[in-house]
Amino acid sequence: MTSLVLERRAAHDRCGLKGPRAAEWLTARGVELPTAPNTWVSTVRGREERLLVMRLGSGEFFLEAGEGEGAVRDIASAIEANRGVYPVLREDLALALSGEASLEVLGQVCNVNFAALALDSRPVIMTLMIGVAVLVLPQGTGADGRYRIWCDPSFGPYLEDSLKTVVIDCGGIHIGGSA
Repeated sequence: MTSLVLERRAAHDRCGLKGPRAAEWLTARGVELPTAPNTWVSTVRGREERLLVMRLGSGEFFLEAGEGEGAVRDIASAIEANRGVYPVLREDLALALSGEASLEVLGQVCNVNFAALALDSRPVIMTLMIGVAVLVLPQGTGADGRYRIWCDPSFGPYLEDSLKTVVIDCGGIHIGGSA
């Protein structure tokens, strides 16, 4: 089996929120927040991710629940009644690129040098990938490198098909999603 894999990730509950009181509002609900813009934190139970929180700006957040978690639904349903906290629709298509040749693939489709990133700072990268605006969350290095990618669902099939072509050209495989 190849070590280079592009996979469509299962749809998990997601929500976005922003506003001058967004950080305060989330903290009051016990949500751990990244301290700096364009960084992330993850709450883990055992080996499973419970909640991923990305800070996209000083007052904008993107939350994604782990499998079977309901925290994001609860947060999203409570947002409407609060001043200074506004919902942001998040119906992103989610992909994961993993394996040793991941950096080679990213080098062909994106202008960010992911190899030069300080992963201990937990960066969230907002960039273009094959002309599509994406969020990329890099995790691990080398053979253990994994890059979680989100994009607007209307561009999802194009991005996924284009990435699949590059991955297969680099000797990898595609799991799930479009044919």
